Amino acid sequence: MTMKTLDITAAMNDSVAEVFENMAFLEAIPGEEENAPKSDEPVFYTRLPIYKPSPALVGLIIPQGLALELAGAMMMREFTMEEDEFEVMDVLGEVTNTLAGSMLTHLLPELDAFELGLPECRVISDVVADKEWENSREFLYEVDGVGFYTTWEAS
Repeated sequence: MTMKTLDITAAMNDSVAEVFENMAFLEAIPGEEENAPKSDEPVFYTRLPIYKPSPALVGLIIPQGLALELAGAMMMREFTMEEDEFEVMDVLGEVTNTLAGSMLTHLLPELDAFELGLPECRVISDVVADKEWENSREFLYEVDGVGFYTTWEAS
């Protein structure tokens, strides 16, 4: 079964809104370019492969400050980069996993099962120069004026 990519934008918009609201009580809305992550601010880049029903890759590129806020809202405690970087990465892996599942539910509502890989997360110091998702579609969102990207790449 091959996923139809015609409704990717709508599925991504719905999935991002649902995941951020349900997991962290944060309102994620389509973003404005002036709020996009800048090259001088480090970001977390998390990606997760989808193996079945057809190969795809979902990504989350989120500035460190917003990632700390997201993790804090989900875990109900304060996070710092110095002490909690790897725990934040785990949280972002779970967010990306949930995002991928939501995307598949929106794109293939009749699907009973799908197969996801394990999320990979790392810090990227320059979101422009160190861009690893050049073959993916980018979607810009923001939470309280802080922009982040999600990505979708289908084979």
